[in-house]
Amino acid sequence: MSETDPRRVLVLGGTQWLGRAIARGHVERGADVTCLARGESGTAPDGARLERADRDAPDAYDGLSGEWDEVVDVTRIPRHARSALDALADRAAHWTFVSSVSAQRLEAPVGADEDDDLVPESASEEDYGGAKAWIERVARERLGARLLVVRPGLIGGPGDGSDRFGHWVARLALAADGPVLVPARDQATQTIDVRDLAAFLVDRAPAIDGVVNAVGAERRLHALIETARGIAGHTGELVLATDEQLEAADVGHWAGPRALPLTLPASLEPHAQRSSARYRAAGGEHRPLEGMLTDVLADEQGRGLDRPSANRLSRADELEVIDSLASTT
Repeated sequence: MSETDPRRVLVLGGTQWLGRAIARGHVERGADVTCLARGESGTAPDGARLERADRDAPDAYDGLSGEWDEVVDVTRIPRHARSALDALADRAAHWTFVSSVSAQRLEAPVGADEDDDLVPESASEEDYGGAKAWIERVARERLGARLLVVRPGLIGGPGDGSDRFGHWVARLALAADGPVLVPARDQATQTIDVRDLAAFLVDRAPAIDGVVNAVGAERRLHALIETARGIAGHTGELVLATDEQLEAADVGHWAGPRALPLTLPASLEPHAQRSSARYRAAGGEHRPLEGMLTDVLADEQGRGLDRPSANRLSRADELEVIDSLASTT
């Protein structure tokens, strides 16, 4: 390959949210991009080639020829990571594995960084954090200094199918002049915008090795809600509920059909207070919260503010909880 040839980039995945954003970013920067995926949940972005393959198949990588300047893998499945390394490691100048801060212990101290303890490894895809930790080790053993492990924290932004970061601005817009349930305990929260993360993975990652925790800027939940309230035009009451009241009403944390997203138990709050110093030193950016919330609200409105969700308290259930709080005061 001559110096004038475009960089050859392989994205293992590349048809859904983060993977697709990574592939699109490399295309926009002039790379020759291939996405390897089944193609059942989406297509490769314009300008990228889709190599259809099932990573469980023994011949999954047979259609990939030549050498690669950059390989990006976002998998959570250990056997997929292992087979990709077996087939491609010797042909990759650099490899970026997108892991997760869930590979590190939840009970970390405030300001924990990349060197904090990992969770026990697991070769089972059912153990998300343990599987990511297992893949990190196996990739490091095979690739050495050609590997960068990027551990994002919670990812948000337009197109977020997890329905977590977008909950507050969407709910405040839906409620309009009605009440909204808010945890009385203020707490830390961190979310990295998918566009900032993808830009880092495209522009910075290929020249770095080691480990980088790509976490969002630390904010307080109440301040985030106030900012979201202004963007959403909410004029109703914020109904504060203690942890004990929320537990009694069967309202959970983080994610789930009766959860208030972005919230954590008090004992786990430091999980949203991890250091982003290495990410920022390596050129990673955090876009302003106001712009992020504005874009997310537009995305939420397009998908339906009151759509069913597996990861947030429904509006109907929220109003029932608010009514139950009023009846006990």
